Amino acid sequence: MAGEPDVQQPRTYHQYESRVRNHIIGPLGDLKLRQVKASTVQTWIKRRLQVLDGTTVGLVFTHLSSILTMAVDDDLIPKNPCDTGSVKRVKPRRSKKASKDVPLSREQTDDLRKHLPDRYQAAVDCGRGLGMRQGEIFGFSPDDVDWSEDDKTVHICRQITHHRGTLVFAPPKGGAKDDPKDRRAPLDEDLATLLRAHMREFPAVEVTLPWLEKDGELVTVRLMFTTRERKALNKNYFNYLWKAALEASDAIKAVNDKPVGKGRKWEECRDKMMHALRHLFASKAIKEGVDVYTLADLLGHEDPAFTLRRYVHRVGDAAEKARRAIGRRYRVAA
Repeated sequence: MAGEPDVQQPRTYHQYESRVRNHIIGPLGDLKLRQVKASTVQTWIKRRLQVLDGTTVGLVFTHLSSILTMAVDDDLIPKNPCDTGSVKRVKPRRSKKASKDVPLSREQTDDLRKHLPDRYQAAVDCGRGLGMRQGEIFGFSPDDVDWSEDDKTVHICRQITHHRGTLVFAPPKGGAKDDPKDRRAPLDEDLATLLRAHMREFPAVEVTLPWLEKDGELVTVRLMFTTRERKALNKNYFNYLWKAALEASDAIKAVNDKPVGKGRKWEECRDKMMHALRHLFASKAIKEGVDVYTLADLLGHEDPAFTLRRYVHRVGDAAEKARRAIGRRYRVAA
């Protein structure tokens, strides 16, 4: 059913439950089903748009429509008022296209890496060298690596995320018990050398967290990256360090004079956060000849078109490369 949450992903279900409780039951809960008319839905949309962005209203509208469709199927109401011609359907916006240029260049990430604490510098290499998401880097274990001499690979099989305010292990984004969305990425020898050096200085630490949800089964994993207190990384803490490193490398500016760690704030920089490393990985892969279908697999995307739309950018010498390629084509034709 459209709009139905994935019950195998408790975090997704919690988000769904919260939207339904706050934005459907809250304003409409006192009405009987037969009292919800097309005009009621129109008024509800107008009022939701006063407090929510259009994308969120589109998601909540989808939930409401699904609930009312179920009521129709159960013969509780004759028709779904969300499907009438007088109701202007609010659709969740498609994710915006990526900018033409990579948010952070290789040179910028080299500089940024130097300004991170030593124990987190190799996390930059995992993002730009393996295409890992932030949570996947936090959940990365040396036991996930096949260190074979000629065919090194990384099994990207878990992330660290939040469920009801608690850090948990979970499958990669979109994964569930029957479809974990795990994937494998080739490991370059140079990157393998960097990871070995990191592990010599900062040996992997066993961390125990619940699986999938706050009260889930406890799982112990040796983690590549942890805090000084030998605990799992929290994105809120790490993002603060990341922004400080961005400022130190002149990629962003601060908007107040408070010390780092004591209230310092920075200008909007969402496109330059850790996810920018995946964008750099994707653009470099395309430049080096990786086809988009393979790249989508490496990034964990089901739709190669999404990969092209969101993750592939122009790289520094792209114009010169195109000129050389066209020149070769004409020389062959001659």
